[in-house]
Amino acid sequence: MENWFLLQTKSKQESRAVDNLERQGVNSFCPMMRVEKLSRGSRVVKQEALFPGYLFVNFDQESVSSTTIRSTRGVSHFVTSGGAPVKVPESLISELILRTDPENEETVSSLPSKGDWLQIVDGPFRGLNAVFSQPDGNQRAIVLINLLNQQVSASLPFSSLVAGEGSDG
Repeated sequence: MENWFLLQTKSKQESRAVDNLERQGVNSFCPMMRVEKLSRGSRVVKQEALFPGYLFVNFDQESVSSTTIRSTRGVSHFVTSGGAPVKVPESLISELILRTDPENEETVSSLPSKGDWLQIVDGPFRGLNAVFSQPDGNQRAIVLINLLNQQVSASLPFSSLVAGEGSDG
């Protein structure tokens, strides 16, 4: 009888593990999602693993050896509980397949859009609100801050900004 199990993969080798398992006739599933990130100062959308470093495999323990799966390139080991591989409910896999359908255009993004209100939580402007203008490289943002009734442009680290609301305080 086939069951779903959870595997840990080697770092950033989910796709390699899936390809090699499929070549061996083992059904595997690595849920992916679309993520918006900054790359060289530009917004790009990439496919990333929903659970980095993990994937699910479906096989019959009677006909396929778990040693064969463990020794597959890209695979690190089975996730175990009490020394036995953890079985994953079919209902969870079905739900993940539905939510990560490749036809789904939904994109996860933590990047602000032009005009978004942000709050500065660190540095000399801590406590002030700002308006996002544009990315300044991968780690910084150009924001507009209202100082002495004038809008001033500043380049601040993304780590100093959180989503805010309202007007300048």
